[in-house]
Amino acid sequence: MSGDNGFLNRLHQATRTAQAIAPLPPEALDLLSGYALQRQALDRRMGAGEQLSGWKIAFAGRAAQQRMGIDEPVYGGLTNRMSVEPNTVVALSRLIQPKLEIEVAIILGRSLAPGDYRDEEILAAIAQVAPAFEIADCRWQGWAFGVGAFLADNAAAGLYCLGPRMAFDPRQHANVGYRLECAGAPCGDGQTQDREDPPLANLCWLIRRLLADGQRVEAGQVVLCGALLAPMSIQPTTYRLHMFGTELALVFSADTLPV
Repeated sequence: MSGDNGFLNRLHQATRTAQAIAPLPPEALDLLSGYALQRQALDRRMGAGEQLSGWKIAFAGRAAQQRMGIDEPVYGGLTNRMSVEPNTVVALSRLIQPKLEIEVAIILGRSLAPGDYRDEEILAAIAQVAPAFEIADCRWQGWAFGVGAFLADNAAAGLYCLGPRMAFDPRQHANVGYRLECAGAPCGDGQTQDREDPPLANLCWLIRRLLADGQRVEAGQVVLCGALLAPMSIQPTTYRLHMFGTELALVFSADTLPV
């Protein structure tokens, strides 16, 4: 237990000071230990007044899983303190070594009790979809980690931002086009149907894994369904995500903003 507290205290200090800490040897934490530390850290956040607002999926693609020595994706938790409003300014100084990801966000419309669910039953629990930015932020120096350390770091969950929400249509949203602009220049696009890890398949995996792990799956929770482009270092400029016929914009600043 004292070792667990030591890990959690080091990670908390990294967040408080916005300074990365030295990475652990890969064998220091295995997957199960990483998830256990993640849950303890989330419990601490809840005890301090934060609310669990949802979940993020990481390492959804096979290549990433092979690099990490795992055979399925992993997840981290989101809280209300991580949410930022669209069309606002985010000071890079509040973050450690952030990377930007674009994602499909899914908002659940009803809670799911433990049990076995077909894909159709899981999809029926979806209320809305939205374009999303995830600002992943790793507390281990150089983004260097084994899978257990990554999970203890809450899967590098930093901030997230949701665009306009719209009612979910299982046929219409089986394939979604996306396009990202940085400082007015295109910097990536695609179609979700072309991916090996489409968002709806990732969601079904996550729901089953959360329930198997004894985690709550509740109405109103947000799920970030996996990065659609490779994570990118963030520049102090405006990013615009075009998806679902809408635009999500977020501005990053190199300056320290007043709290």
